[in-house]
Amino acid sequence: MHKENFFLNEYSFGSALSACAGLMDFDIGIQVYAMVSNSRYSTDVFMGSALIDMYSNRVCEARRVFDRMPVRNVVSETSMVSRYVRAASIKAARFMFWKMKQRNVVSWNALIGGYTQNRENDACANLAGLQLGRQAHAHVLKQGFRFQSGADYDVFVGNSLIDMYMKCGSVEDGSRLGMHKMAMEKKLLKFLRKMLACGKKLDHVTMIGVLCACSHASLVEEGRLYVFSMTKNHSLIPEKDHYSCMVDLLGRAGCLNEARNLIKTMPMNPDAVVWGSLLIECKVHGEIEMGKHAAEKLLEIEPWNSGPYVLLSNMYAEVGRWGDVVRMRKVMRQQGVIKQPGCSWIEVERKVNVFLAKDRRHPHKNRIYSVLKMLTEQMKLVGYISDANDFEFYDE
Repeated sequence: MHKENFFLNEYSFGSALSACAGLMDFDIGIQVYAMVSNSRYSTDVFMGSALIDMYSNRVCEARRVFDRMPVRNVVSETSMVSRYVRAASIKAARFMFWKMKQRNVVSWNALIGGYTQNRENDACANLAGLQLGRQAHAHVLKQGFRFQSGADYDVFVGNSLIDMYMKCGSVEDGSRLGMHKMAMEKKLLKFLRKMLACGKKLDHVTMIGVLCACSHASLVEEGRLYVFSMTKNHSLIPEKDHYSCMVDLLGRAGCLNEARNLIKTMPMNPDAVVWGSLLIECKVHGEIEMGKHAAEKLLEIEPWNSGPYVLLSNMYAEVGRWGDVVRMRKVMRQQGVIKQPGCSWIEVERKVNVFLAKDRRHPHKNRIYSVLKMLTEQMKLVGYISDANDFEFYDE
């Protein structure tokens, strides 16, 4: 367009910068920004926000762009919060967040998601993240976001809070929010039926929310009807996300053969989300052969993912196929796939004590294993029999 002397406006430049961000092509991005700098859009807030997004993994460069912006808005400030989150600089993200004059749903999700993403593999940080997350929860309530009740409740902030509580180990708080969320999904479907009765049309995004609500509420037949109505009543062509939701809905209900047949008829290639959903439900319902097929397909897409190996191995263990369990271990070693060891922790007198599965480096490992052995013997005396689900898929 530039070579052909087309007139370029802020939308042209912004789209080009966004494309560079998606492709992680900084060289072309810098050239585009050089053109922007020589145009009348050099001080445009949209341009600055797009450039910050391009520097997704370069927080220092993103900050320099942000500081040079003469005008900022909630979009540019949220972009900067997201950059700090990606760089695991939660303190900087929180400082930027509290300085914002205006905050919206995206802003809150960026901060709460940061607590979750950067805390889930660190026990000490998990406890700190929980305290920070609770502070964020309180501020969300003060800002008037309604994610538990009301017609205008915000499901995205609610989902982020549930995820934060669960991953930070506060199952009770997460479950409480989750129960509210399930009740609201049923209210959402009731409200949707009233909309349809008034002749309202649904779009693709609304339909995803509807199918997710049907899945969590176990409304299989209603979900089928909504999918059927997409093309017939709303002139919508189902996309990959709709198929993913439907596979999840059918799988939760135990309709695994129907879910597998739906995957076969998808007009696009199933992704890891689709195969992962089927694999999880095969584990829940004990469908080993179908689970094996789903795991193989998932590993074709994500060969580095240890999840399919672990789920399939646990399925074998549940029915006593220990030879297949050993074979899965061998395949993992050959492929160089490593499973993260299980981890638990406890805080005593403001000190966090971390325990890893098969840990041989803990300073008190001899005392720990001695106590575990004693507890195991006492449990056996009262009739305890190890469950296949206790099997630890971890190499010695």
